[in-house]
Amino acid sequence: MPDSFGFGISIPLIKDETGNLNDLDNYRAITLSCVICKLFEMAKLDICNDVLSTDPLQYGFNTGTGRTDAIFRLKTTVQHFVNKGSSVFLVSLDMSKAFDKVNHYKLFSALLTAGIPVAIIDVLCDWYSKLHSAVRWNNVILNSFIPMTLY
Repeated sequence: MPDSFGFGISIPLIKDETGNLNDLDNYRAITLSCVICKLFEMAKLDICNDVLSTDPLQYGFNTGTGRTDAIFRLKTTVQHFVNKGSSVFLVSLDMSKAFDKVNHYKLFSALLTAGIPVAIIDVLCDWYSKLHSAVRWNNVILNSFIPMTLY
């Protein structure tokens, strides 16, 4: 895997422009990577598509579905049980930063178990070992660093 495939430029985006601009939680980062890297990712995904599946209820990860579909399903389900005289109890789990804490060893093991070819796992391991990033702030690119998830 070329070293350049592991490099990304992170750009902090403001979530709420009326909020506190000094609050780190008011920003989310997107990371830009090279176009050829993205094409390579798409090719890998196409190779693995037969063994990778997503539950239809994962609205954010399925083409043509999203948050509004999930809200509609929730509302209609709650309304159904309320109309039948049942009590409805809801629990919510915030997984917004879950990917930041993924154990890569466990991820690769799960991919092997799912039937992803070993050659693809080897490429991913090599790729992840080369990840580093830099932040672009006001059109200035700061020194690169290794993301904390890799420590």
